[in-house]
Amino acid sequence: MMKIKKIASLTIVLFSILCINIKAQKISYYNNEVFNPYNQVVYKPGTNFHTSVRPLNLNKIEGLTNTDSLLYDGLKVPSGHLNFWKRIFHDDLLKWEDKEVSIKINPLFDIGVGKETVDGTTTWNNTRGLFIEGTFGKNFYFYTDFVENQSVFPNYIDDFVRERKVVPGQGKNKNFDNQNTNTHDYSQATGFISYNPAKWFNIQLGNGKNFIGDGHRSLLLSDNSFSYPYLKFSVDFNKVHYMVMWAQHRDLNNISKVLEDNDARYLDKYSASHYLTFNIGNRLSLGLFESVIWAAEDVMGHRGFELAYLNPIIFFRPVEYSLGSPDNMTMGLNAKYIVGNNSAVYGQFVMGEFKFDEVFSGNKWWANKQGFQLGFKSFNIFGINKLDFQTEYNQVRPYTYSHRETITNYAHYNQELAHPLGANFRESVTKIKYQHKRFIFNAELLGAMYGKDYGKGEDDISYGKDIFRDNDLRDGDYGHTIGQGLKTNLLYLDGSVSYLINPRNNFNIALGGRYRKESNDVSTQNTKMLWFAVRTSIKSIYTDF
Repeated sequence: MMKIKKIASLTIVLFSILCINIKAQKISYYNNEVFNPYNQVVYKPGTNFHTSVRPLNLNKIEGLTNTDSLLYDGLKVPSGHLNFWKRIFHDDLLKWEDKEVSIKINPLFDIGVGKETVDGTTTWNNTRGLFIEGTFGKNFYFYTDFVENQSVFPNYIDDFVRERKVVPGQGKNKNFDNQNTNTHDYSQATGFISYNPAKWFNIQLGNGKNFIGDGHRSLLLSDNSFSYPYLKFSVDFNKVHYMVMWAQHRDLNNISKVLEDNDARYLDKYSASHYLTFNIGNRLSLGLFESVIWAAEDVMGHRGFELAYLNPIIFFRPVEYSLGSPDNMTMGLNAKYIVGNNSAVYGQFVMGEFKFDEVFSGNKWWANKQGFQLGFKSFNIFGINKLDFQTEYNQVRPYTYSHRETITNYAHYNQELAHPLGANFRESVTKIKYQHKRFIFNAELLGAMYGKDYGKGEDDISYGKDIFRDNDLRDGDYGHTIGQGLKTNLLYLDGSVSYLINPRNNFNIALGGRYRKESNDVSTQNTKMLWFAVRTSIKSIYTDF
């Protein structure tokens, strides 16, 4: 009994020591890369920052530099007391701070209008919402937001919404059954609580998105899809970062129960993910990723949350085999090397299946589910302050991320959890951004080639791009190459100029243009549009697909 008391006392003492000077782990909500002020700092040699884990850890950034100086760099800010109107243009709209509690409230909005000249459509967007962040004591941090939207989209996004029944990255379209209107109504709420029980340990419970990688795209886990519930444990110790996350996803292609007013309850599936990344020296970073997805209910009956995947330090592949291999495994590598003082070369490799003899046989086996990314980014390039450049190449073989059933594919809410093009593609994307005081100039050029399916019927062949189609619909086991099916080319150009009003919530006025052409032997779709918006640009909303 005395021995147990001694152990308990020692445990309390050690825990108390670990909790000294702990700060709640704040997460950067600046996920829109055009307006993100922190990248130029974290991609420097010797910072020991784990850049491939997004959203970024704001506490570590504050340890490197004064974050307010980054937000307001080059901007004239009024001094003295800020009244209500000055807060709209320069600071948090509402805030309350004392020794134990900090709460900040800011608006979210995107009011815009545009003209798609090919189809003659007047596009518009009406987004209203707010976000709240704050701390309670030393160990708790929280963030929450809510937005309500109505939109008329350009032709290719409107087609996507009608086919998928969701707005890209923003949730279910409420009007998808009404084909007589092109107005789409949708909403989204995200939020999380972050708790630090020890200096190097963080627990996060939320509903939101996560991103693994250093690129514009991620082949491992991206913020492309709708938000989802998750529980995440992170350990950040010296040059090692380890993350384990359990999440719940939904498959909109399968309905378990139809309710009143045509509402439906969709089938659930779960994922468990591990990511371990090392900073080696001052410049090199290597990361290992694995994720498994399983259905809450399969042909054997209700399965629910699989307790075998609850272990946070176990390799999933042996567990999957021990369960009879019913689940969908995704594994991969992430790498980054900092070049000079402001640049980085980065890359990823993703793998769904691997058989050594089939990979190196040259027979192009259908289950060689692999892809890779190679990219380069530079900040203050050519010595010009705030001139940023990024270029990357992505390719993914057919059938990667798909599985025997849609309920176990690597997707959530009818969107891919990795790359928005799915699989069976090659893509090159280049971006350039320049900021002068409050003006931000942004341009993007994207080219892609992919193989579409000819049809979507139950008996039609799957050529491997659409990850929501069954693997068994393939045409044979061998001879599968990238671009098979209806070979399609995509060209996308986008440019904008923004005037930043309030960097606290990225309140800006923007004018831009977009050109998109998707062509194959069957059809060609052109999109040409100009747009104007008054908005807060906090999160990444992808239109380049």
